[in-house]
Amino acid sequence: MTVAVHDSHILEGVPRSRSVFQRNLNLIRELSITAFKLKYTGSALGYVWSLVKPLMLFGIMLLVFSILLKAGLGQWEFPIQLLVAIVAWTFFTEATTNAMNAIAGSGDLIRKAYFPRWILVASSMTSALLTFTINTALVLIVTFALGQLDLTWLSLLAILYYLELVVLILGLSLLLSSLFVFFRDLGHIWEIVSLVLFYGSAVVIPFQTVWDHSKKLAYLAGVNPIAQIITDLRHVLIDPAKVRSMASFIGPLEVVPILLTIGIFLLGFAVFHRLTPRFAESL
Repeated sequence: MTVAVHDSHILEGVPRSRSVFQRNLNLIRELSITAFKLKYTGSALGYVWSLVKPLMLFGIMLLVFSILLKAGLGQWEFPIQLLVAIVAWTFFTEATTNAMNAIAGSGDLIRKAYFPRWILVASSMTSALLTFTINTALVLIVTFALGQLDLTWLSLLAILYYLELVVLILGLSLLLSSLFVFFRDLGHIWEIVSLVLFYGSAVVIPFQTVWDHSKKLAYLAGVNPIAQIITDLRHVLIDPAKVRSMASFIGPLEVVPILLTIGIFLLGFAVFHRLTPRFAESL
C-alpha cells in the first residue's frame, strides 16, 4: 500500500468538489484502487492471487487439522466453518498489516501536501476490503451452489458482524499506523500478536471444540472480538441448528467483545488524532 502509490500526482488527479467529504471520498477511492492494482502488477496470475492465497491457507489448515489431526472428524460443516473463518482472518491480517505502514511509508507525500492523514489509513484498509469482498462473494456463490450454506433471514446478521470486524480493523489500523511512525519494533511485535490471535480466535478449531475441552479457556477466548465475530458468522451463515453462537456459550459476556471493539476504535482514533501533528517531523 505504501509504495509509489502515495504520490502527489494522485492528489492532483482527484476531482475538485465543493464538498470536503466528497473530495476525501474521491481521494480514498483513487488511493485504494491504485494500491489494489499495484499489488498485483507484474504477477502472472494478477488478481487471481487475491483468491488463491486464502484458498491455499484453507487447504493447508484443512489438511493438517482435519485429516492429520482428525479435528472436526465426522462434522460435515467443519470445512465450511474453516473457510468462513479463513476469509475473515485474511481480511483482518492484510488490512492491519497494510495500514501499519500507511503513514510511515508516505513521508514524501505527507511533507508535500496537506490532506487529512487518516485518509492514508482508510485507503489501505479499503484496498484490503476490495480483496475481502471478492473472496467473500466467490465463497458464498460456490458454497451455496454446492448446498453447503444454510442461508436464511438470520444470515442478514452477518452484515452486522462484518461491520463489527471493519470497526475493529479500523481502530487497530489507526492505532498501529500512528504508533509505528515512532516505534518500528511494533511491526515485529504485531507479527507475534497476530500469530497468537490466529490460534486464540477459533479460526482453525471451532469454538465448540474449545468449549468441550475447557470451559475456563473458552470464557477467556470468548471475550476476544475476533473469536466472537468468527463464531457468530459461522452461526448465521452455516447451520444455526448445528453451529452455536457465541452468546450460547458465554451468555451476557458476549457484550464484552463488542464493547472492546468500540473501545479499540475510540482508542485508535484518539491516539491517531493526538500524534498526527508529529508525523511530518518524524518521517
